Amino acid sequence: LNIATEGDMIEFEFMIPGADIVGFEYVAKSDADIAGIKKALQTFENYENIFTLPTNSRCQLTEKQVALKEDEDDHDDHDEHDDHDEHAEENHNEFYAKYSFECGDTKAINKVEFPYFSTFPNSGELEVQFISSIGSVSFEVEAEEPSINIDGKI
Repeated sequence: LNIATEGDMIEFEFMIPGADIVGFEYVAKSDADIAGIKKALQTFENYENIFTLPTNSRCQLTEKQVALKEDEDDHDDHDEHDDHDEHAEENHNEFYAKYSFECGDTKAINKVEFPYFSTFPNSGELEVQFISSIGSVSFEVEAEEPSINIDGKI
C-alpha cells in the first residue's frame, strides 16, 4: 500500500496478491473462482471495507479505480531461472485499488484504521509506504494491530 498526501489531497494505492484476497493467485477459470474475484472487487468498491480515515479530517472520495491485474505470460519474470518449463505455466493475479480524497483538514488524519484484515482474513500483513511533504515512512501493519499512527507526519 502506498499512501501519498499533498496539500488537501490524500491517495491510497493498493497492490495486493490474489492469495491474500481470494486465496489463490492463478488466473480464475472456474465459476467459483470467478465469483470470488467479482465479490472481492465489489468489496474494494467501498473503501470503508478496506480502510477508514478520521471523520474530522472531512475527506471526500474524489476518484477511485479498482481492478484485477492478471498476468498469464510470466516468462520475463523468471529469466533468472534455468528451469523455464516449470515456470511457464505460472500465472498471477493481483488486486489493484486506488482511492483519491480531498480533505477539509489533512492534519486531522492522525491515524488510518484497516478493517481490511477482517474483510480479507487471508491477509496477514500490509506493507505501507507513507509519503508526505515532510518525508516518507514505512509501516508494517498486521491483523493484530490494524492501524497506523501518522500523527504529525503530514
